[in-house]
Amino acid sequence: DNPSLEWHSMNDPVMGGESTGTTRIEDGIGIFDGEVVDVPFLHSPGFIQMIGSGSYPDVSACTSLQLNLMTTEDYGGYRVSFGTVHLPEMQYSRGYHADFVAPVGEFENVIIPFRDFSAKWDPGTGDQVVTCEEDSQYCPDENTLRNMETLKIWGEGVAGTVHLRVKSISAIGCSSGEVAPSFVVISDEGSAPVLGGRASSMSSIARKNSSDSLWELGGLGFVGFAALLALAVLNHIRSKRNLYYEVEGSSSVNEVV
Repeated sequence: DNPSLEWHSMNDPVMGGESTGTTRIEDGIGIFDGEVVDVPFLHSPGFIQMIGSGSYPDVSACTSLQLNLMTTEDYGGYRVSFGTVHLPEMQYSRGYHADFVAPVGEFENVIIPFRDFSAKWDPGTGDQVVTCEEDSQYCPDENTLRNMETLKIWGEGVAGTVHLRVKSISAIGCSSGEVAPSFVVISDEGSAPVLGGRASSMSSIARKNSSDSLWELGGLGFVGFAALLALAVLNHIRSKRNLYYEVEGSSSVNEVV
């Protein structure tokens, strides 16, 4: 089977922020550009996202996520998340979250062990609250690794300019006897409608070879893409709106992905 994904951008203006970001494909490279700025009534930085949704391969026999990417200038708020796991105490926030440092000026492999992801993270800042090492109940579960459902690259919780270039995504460290879902190459195919007045884009990921590609992005068509996008926007609006209401309520008496 050839897994397929749709890529698009989503930014904090859907929750009242002013950050801007776009996702596009040029010469086989995924380009994630934008600026993270303060959410006015929170007085703390918001977020921008590059989101891949669709059919994911089983990576439960693997140990790490590997991103081949670079940034053209230093930025300290890069994060990656996957899955839709929901903790009761997290209200509407979902997924496993981890930070990463992007190499500047040259493509390199960034390896993030799955044990470095946690389901217990702060939806206002993106920082982990309890790590997988500190409490194993927050480590990625097998069901999620069998099908991530969604993967997001973030500029979050740190004000600054995002200029990220993504060449490939892979799962590595797979157990003996398993075929490692390995490099994917982002290729030029298709564009998405405008989201909230800001251009967003989707792309296709083509196999680097027939035996070891991780994700191949294909077109779901406009209706399928619109449904995925609407669901993602709804989930994030609920999450951030809840956070913002809490902050506004407390401020009247006397941070964002």
